[in-house]
Amino acid sequence: MLKAILFLSLHVIVTGLYAQALPANGQGAGSGMNITDHLLIAASKRAGKPIEAEPIVGTPYLEDDFKEGKVITTKGVFDAIPMRYNVEGDYVEFKQKDVTYILDPSPIVKKVSLPATPLVVDSYDVKGKPVYGYYVLLDSGRLTLLMKKKVILRPAQAPKAIETEGKPARYEKLGDEFFYKLNGGPVTEIVSVKKMLEVLTDHQDEVKAFVSKEKISKKERDLVKLAEYYNQL
Repeated sequence: MLKAILFLSLHVIVTGLYAQALPANGQGAGSGMNITDHLLIAASKRAGKPIEAEPIVGTPYLEDDFKEGKVITTKGVFDAIPMRYNVEGDYVEFKQKDVTYILDPSPIVKKVSLPATPLVVDSYDVKGKPVYGYYVLLDSGRLTLLMKKKVILRPAQAPKAIETEGKPARYEKLGDEFFYKLNGGPVTEIVSVKKMLEVLTDHQDEVKAFVSKEKISKKERDLVKLAEYYNQL
């Protein structure tokens, strides 16, 4: 069943809506029960009846089911929140009292810990402007390894001359993109392992030997292996 979706814009301060101090104890302290207050989410009216949409093949989600996780923010830590990550929209959905809220990536959000996937919020420069998004955290240390999941919505197609039916709209998973941060620096896309090695100037001989020996490629498991090796040097 489709549920009403209320949108969250963390980067805009809504006039007259202020976050309250986190309760030290009691019902809802540091839990999903008050996350709507502390993240400036308007817990007001539900939207009207949803418009019936044509069925779409596939899924925009990393995992379809809501699973309890933790949200770490600059305003506090919120536990036991049913959440799921919408890859296509690049936002996290969470439930509270049968309403689905949207948690956009913002500097306020530091980390979203889902059972199988830790997500962090960071910015990537696009034409000189920082664009915030959710990244899968693969490894951290001096070298932080990040992965960006990609899903796009392909529109429905009308039937061709020799076809009786067209093709329905579908969600299509694209290839994962990988990024790194060195010593807390900017998020940088991994174009190639060779290009990445150029910035790992300390322990360069050891790292090059490791890459050659292990035949490291631009695949997730290889990049994780490289990051883990570098971070223990």
